[in-house]
This record gives sequence, structure tokens and C-alpha cells, in this order.
Amino acid sequence: MALSYDEMQQLFEQMGFKGFSMRPYDAKMENLLSDEPEDNVKAYVIDIVPGGLEDGLNDGIALLEKHYYKKANMDKLYEKWLEIVLHFSCYYPLKSVFVTGLALPDDEEFMAKTPNEDGYYLEFPLESIDDLDMLSELVSQKTYGSLTFWFSSLDMVFHFWRSDVYMIVTLKKITEENQAAIELLRRLVAAQGLFLV
Repeated sequence: MALSYDEMQQLFEQMGFKGFSMRPYDAKMENLLSDEPEDNVKAYVIDIVPGGLEDGLNDGIALLEKHYYKKANMDKLYEKWLEIVLHFSCYYPLKSVFVTGLALPDDEEFMAKTPNEDGYYLEFPLESIDDLDMLSELVSQKTYGSLTFWFSSLDMVFHFWRSDVYMIVTLKKITEENQAAIELLRRLVAAQGLFLV
């Protein structure tokens, strides 16, 4: 039995999510949320290494991955990512945070119950977010979802997946302002001991 959008909204509110709008995917949103090269003019990676490594290149890479995939180490990495986004948003307006990929650990059949086969997302306008750490933790604990941060004035999107050791930043177009913003981002990333590649 399919859930209505109102029922889905109530379900996420019962989980503790507040101040969001539930929206079905459309082509425009799919393009905005995409990190694929064909949907972006430029992409950067905030990574734990300065680049140039290939999977399986040597045993050190496997050891590094094992290190970061320990929960305590991943939690520290996510905290660094959130700090980068928070500091960046002091200089450039964060428009919205999107939560996507909302399969639920407590209900394996949830996606089959949703009314839109193309999926849906939750949109949190900045003014509805009291605590970004709490929102991130709620997404992690209650869903298999990911966070996407939209800086609309820069045509810039931060893609944050909790299962990866890197974060992707995409530009939908290149402007003088977003190129200056990338230089600020480079400094914020370096201050966290990470690399913008």
C-alpha cells in the first residue's frame, strides 16, 4: 500500500525532522543534486589525501581505509566536513540542505510504499535549521540518506555521503564569485588537515 505525501511527511516528523518540505524528484532537481561530470562544469573533492592514488595501488591505501572506516574516525571526519560547511556559510549564504536517498533502516519495504517511483527528498531551508550537527546525526541514525548543501548564489553544491571518506563540491557554472569562493574553501579545507583536489 502506497503512502501519501502527507503520511510520509508525518512519518519523518515522528522521527524528529522539523521545518522541512517533502518534494518529489524532477529533472531540474536531479540535475542540481547530480555530481556526474555531464551535469556540472567543474567538480572538486575534499579528501583525506592530496590525490594521485589508485585503489589497490599498495597496502597503505587499504590500511588508510580501515583506519577511516572505524566509527570514531569517521565521526571525526564528518565533524570536519560540517565545520567546513559551517565556516563557508559565514561568508556565502547557504540556501537549503537537501536530504536524499531516504531508505529507512527500520522499514526495508519503505521505498516500495512511496508514491513517486523516481524518489523524493526533504528540503530544509536554512532558517528551519537550528543545529546542523543534530540534523546530520538524525539523518545518520534514522535513514540511509545523504546531505546536500546548496549555495545557490554561487551555483555550488556540497555532496556529503556518510559512507565515503571524501566530499564532492560541484559547480553548475563558473563565475568570478564562485572562483573566489573556491579559494576560501581551499583555506578552510587545509585548516582541517584535508585536501581540496
